Amino acid sequence: MSKDGPFDGILGFSMAAILCAAIPGMQREGVALKKVPKIKFVILISGAKFGGPSFGVPKLAVNAFSSPINCPSLHFLGEKDYQKKDGEVLLECFVDPQVIHHPKGHVIPELGQ
Repeated sequence: MSKDGPFDGILGFSMAAILCAAIPGMQREGVALKKVPKIKFVILISGAKFGGPSFGVPKLAVNAFSSPINCPSLHFLGEKDYQKKDGEVLLECFVDPQVIHHPKGHVIPELGQ
């Protein structure tokens, strides 16, 4: 991000969404990406929370969710996604998360679905 940035926002799918969800909180805590501008928004597709029901917490991200993340967020949740419950837990970590539900599983949804 420091080499090719700056970037206003980040997008992640699946495991990348788990990491992307933690980055604003890690920046707030001063443990990651200290030399780049703060992320202004995140787009999370089939994401989950580090430390949620299915995923442990890397030491670096231990405090990322210690308080609500006040970063605009758009979450895509699939009705048949095996990570759906983990994605719902992640919603509780953000202030005013925006959610798009789709009928598929653990996929990037196509436009028009």
